[in-house]
Amino acid sequence: MVQFLFQGGHGSHGPRAQALSTVTPGSRCGDINTTNPTTIQGLDTLAFWGHGDSQKLCDKTPTQLFEIIKSWKNRNSGLKTIELITCNARHTTSGDPFANRLKSKFGILSGTRGMVVKALPVTVSGKRNAWSILLAETVFNSWCYVTAPGTDDSLLMQASSLITFQRNATGGLVSYRGDIAKRADEMVRANPQRQWTMNYGYFNTLRAHLGVVR
Repeated sequence: MVQFLFQGGHGSHGPRAQALSTVTPGSRCGDINTTNPTTIQGLDTLAFWGHGDSQKLCDKTPTQLFEIIKSWKNRNSGLKTIELITCNARHTTSGDPFANRLKSKFGILSGTRGMVVKALPVTVSGKRNAWSILLAETVFNSWCYVTAPGTDDSLLMQASSLITFQRNATGGLVSYRGDIAKRADEMVRANPQRQWTMNYGYFNTLRAHLGVVR
């Protein structure tokens, strides 16, 4: 059983998390700041969806997010998996990525020993000097996860703009409002020589792309 916790407020990830919950049988969904830890029969997974970078997820540092996880674990002994659905959890320009720093806090003294952290993939060049962004929409329930190397995010933004913008009849750029997965498939086929990567699909496949953080 999965409990989704999303970042609300301005630019809320709520609609996307709720849509993901809808295609995840038996799951629950709530705002990370207003959903209190509680005992839920069969709970084995906490999944977080919000703004992410190498320092924070859902506006929480690794220490702050760990305290939330620990509170849920104290009430649910069967909780064993943490899922990070966000940008940049696996990448950094210095130090360790967010996902690795979160995982390093788990241990026997806190009752979190053996818990697994999962997140979207590392780019082909590795976790250092690399970037990622998760694009998603709730009309078609489609998503695209873009990664790229670089000491800054310029290549990542170039790649993600292939998804977020398209040319109109006069050659100008306009926002793309359609099926993100379909658009990503077109862009991957149109750019066989590339440094960036794209994983894409629909909400019922998103969690299957999460991998264990080692």
